[in-house]
Amino acid sequence: MILSRISMALREQNWLAVAIEFVIVIAGVVIGFQIAGAGERRASLAYERDLIERLHQEIRNIEEGRAYQREWLAARRDRMIDIRPVLFDLEPREGLTGPECLALMDSHHFAPPPDSLPALDELVASGRMEEIRNEEIRVASSDFLQKRELARQLLPVNMNGMNVLPDDFPDLFHITLTPDPTETDGDGWDRASHCNLEGMQANRPFQMMAVQNIELYRNMLSFDYDYVGASLSRLHIAVDAVLTIEHETAPTAGPEDGS
Repeated sequence: MILSRISMALREQNWLAVAIEFVIVIAGVVIGFQIAGAGERRASLAYERDLIERLHQEIRNIEEGRAYQREWLAARRDRMIDIRPVLFDLEPREGLTGPECLALMDSHHFAPPPDSLPALDELVASGRMEEIRNEEIRVASSDFLQKRELARQLLPVNMNGMNVLPDDFPDLFHITLTPDPTETDGDGWDRASHCNLEGMQANRPFQMMAVQNIELYRNMLSFDYDYVGASLSRLHIAVDAVLTIEHETAPTAGPEDGS
């Protein structure tokens, strides 16, 4: 209809009518773009909000997993550090306790920390990091991703450097099983670990390999959990600020190493 009116006005050389019709067309186009743009902005804001909420839940989930694993890994590390001078006969001891012996036997086992954030990985894979408008979240995300990638690359290298002490020195370790009617999670038998402390103190190759395990264990716990965890905590705080969430305790990377 507008085009027919413009054609008629041109034939009649009614320039005022032509100008008015053109203004109406242009105004309609501009308003249409504004409505479409407003809709896209609302959709983008809704997507960003949903993404940040998903990210927050994922962060909480992996922080819980990291905290649980770090607790028992740190307990094992502390036992190994405590018995290190004993292995070199620098502190008098008749023998190692069961938990101390078990820590040494399993010193080659390390639990990698959970570090997957699907919401963040989705943004990176799709190239849509600009969907997150908050500068602190973007910076914290980039920091976490870089440290996570470095940790993932270094972990296999460090794990390959671990020595399986019971395999290399079978005469220094042995396990006994005793009936345990109170046990409900296993087969009714309780495992007890035994270490030949006197033999360990007289075996230089064992001492060197045990110390290597202890140092690698300490370093992996410090880097993979605490160092990367501090970056994750920064991201958690930034997300909380956007969502106006206050936790009873602020997110932390975990207890201090203390060693």
